[in-house]
Amino acid sequence: MESVNQKSVGHRHGGMPEVDIKRLGIEVNDLLDFSVNLNPLGPPEIVQQNWDSLFFRIENYPGINGRGVSKFYEARFGIPPKNCLPGNGSTELIYLIPRSLSFKKALVIIPSYHDYVRSCLLAGIKVSTLSLLEEDGFAPLPMEALFKALEQVDCLWLGRPNNPTGTLFTREKIVELVERFPEKLFIVDEAFVQFLREWERESLLFLEPRPNLIVLHSLTKFYAIAGLRLGAVVSHEAIISRLKKYKEPWTVNGIAESVARLLIKCRAYEQRTREQVANERQRLCKAIGALDNVMVYPAGANFLLCKWLGPGGLDHLVAGLLERGLYVRDCRNFPGLEDNFFRIGLKGARENDQLLDALREISREARLETPRPAGAGFID
Repeated sequence: MESVNQKSVGHRHGGMPEVDIKRLGIEVNDLLDFSVNLNPLGPPEIVQQNWDSLFFRIENYPGINGRGVSKFYEARFGIPPKNCLPGNGSTELIYLIPRSLSFKKALVIIPSYHDYVRSCLLAGIKVSTLSLLEEDGFAPLPMEALFKALEQVDCLWLGRPNNPTGTLFTREKIVELVERFPEKLFIVDEAFVQFLREWERESLLFLEPRPNLIVLHSLTKFYAIAGLRLGAVVSHEAIISRLKKYKEPWTVNGIAESVARLLIKCRAYEQRTREQVANERQRLCKAIGALDNVMVYPAGANFLLCKWLGPGGLDHLVAGLLERGLYVRDCRNFPGLEDNFFRIGLKGARENDQLLDALREISREARLETPRPAGAGFID
């Protein structure tokens, strides 16, 4: 385990290609942005069909606690309002948790979404990290390592599937930890869980609420509504009541509340999403794994973690893609991914083919300069 301080924490989200465009001095007109990891289908059609009527919601106050979002979780997942606290995206709730609950030492599994660490540090909480290992393909850590690390902290943050590695700690493992350490708090971020094929069997959302388990869930990613900011905390009633005391009112706007109610009717859209994402993920893994100078890691969500092994470092690849009007997520600001890692957010087949063609060209050019690196391909 390693301790973390505020100065060592980077703070850069994805979806910021202008930073690299300026840094690398490349002129780009139309850009296809693979750095964001939203549903490639785009927002559900029902949202666009009702957009004109949604306009009239701007005149009235929304529910003080986002009741429209609570209605979604109750109707769609069977989660009672007493076990659900809506928020302006799950990131708002990530920052709410540390300042509301009385834990002093947190453990974060990294590489992961950096706001887990930052939210704790800003709340005056000490943070230690435990790293997934590149040589193991960023596979889940052995339970013995988690048992030992948990003895020294009172809280664990974990993404599942983890962003950006795609790592998935099984539900059985999480339940074992929760039951073995009832005095510890477990905060599990399931922002991408709905992209899994058997997601309802795997998700913690459907467990009986536990007083030491908090599940974060986002509607932003799966329903491609990033601009609306929608998410929730699902937990035991005692935890929800505590969080409500510290949460600001009216953080969920009226349009977002109304859209959440519309999402209840999107089961066909959900199924299409999982089928397309699974097919494209499998296809891209195979195609990228055949390239020289690129490594691709196993994943279960709507993104792929890759590593550039060619000459010039990751800047060479990023610049080459930008020159072709394409952009991927530079992962070098994630602790543990400093060595030329990047993430691809899956899109439709046509857009994915554009990226594949560009990766082939850049990899082919690099092959003329250097031999194929040992270990390039797909990590199983």
